[in-house]
Amino acid sequence: MIDAKKEKYNKRLYNLSIDDMKFPLVSIIVLNYNGKEIIRSCLNSILRSDYSNFEVILVDNGSTDDSIEQVEKLFGLDFRVKIVRNDRNLGYCEGNNIGIHYAKGEIIVFLNNDTEVDVDWLKEVMIMFIRDSTIGAAQPKLLNYYFPEKIDSLGGFINLYGFTSGGNLNINDMPSLEPHEIFFAVGSAMFVRKKVLNEIGIFDPYYFMFCEDVDLSWRIRLKGYKIILIPKSIVYHRISFTAEKASSIRISWYIRKNRLTTLIKNYEISNLIKALPILVTIYIANFIREILKRDIKKAITNITSILYNLKNFRRIFYERIIIQRNIRRIRDDKILKLISPRLLWK
Repeated sequence: MIDAKKEKYNKRLYNLSIDDMKFPLVSIIVLNYNGKEIIRSCLNSILRSDYSNFEVILVDNGSTDDSIEQVEKLFGLDFRVKIVRNDRNLGYCEGNNIGIHYAKGEIIVFLNNDTEVDVDWLKEVMIMFIRDSTIGAAQPKLLNYYFPEKIDSLGGFINLYGFTSGGNLNINDMPSLEPHEIFFAVGSAMFVRKKVLNEIGIFDPYYFMFCEDVDLSWRIRLKGYKIILIPKSIVYHRISFTAEKASSIRISWYIRKNRLTTLIKNYEISNLIKALPILVTIYIANFIREILKRDIKKAITNITSILYNLKNFRRIFYERIIIQRNIRRIRDDKILKLISPRLLWK
């Protein structure tokens, strides 16, 4: 059952007449890398959105499959679409950061090219943003593109040691689900206020890919903003279509080294002292377990991720100082209420 406070909140939100609203400009950043098979359907779905005030910034990360030529041919004359070319693959983080530079909207959307959107997806999120200024970021409900009756993501959560959950849930859709807080908005479809990005910074380019959505969301929370799942906004996700182009070894390394960095940067020192030794111990245990399974290359990523953070500790610690001194407005005890106690082995 929905408690009285949540019910009152939702009635206040949705009883507002859409005609009475002045919808702000939304900048939708779509990062593309060799997405020739999917980029057309993604952009077509965005351009059909029932929302009059948006722009699409297509950032191409050095594609070699003629996908950007396809976009220019099909969408180059549409005034809503801006095309930005990078001469090489800069990764998810820096690619989206370049998109932010070109964005003029009050709300920034980071949308994967392996998605298609429902016609009302923008409108449903913007109603929430307009009515509640404490929302810093939001995520739509992600459904499995291939099995749309199944949920891919209802938002992201982490445990005390930085292990995440929230994607590829593969559970039945729940149409009656209400808006609620989540720990982080997944990078596949992530809405953020531009003013919040100005306050807390953009994606950390040293992450390249993976865990960047956790890090950005954590900073948003440290600044005192809420992050909300908005189930009436629906996005269909071709799960890991783009990520699968990278090797599993490379993916493991980025996840493991970025998880360590995220904890070092964002925890209060008391919680960092508790969590960091345990996470390092888990990595060493993983190393032994994967060696015994003869998965040598993956096992080594446990060690190299630790060595990376040691080698770059001065830079990472400097970033931590900035976050703790200039961004943090609330204590960890408030944030920890949204952290799962269950250990997730990924």
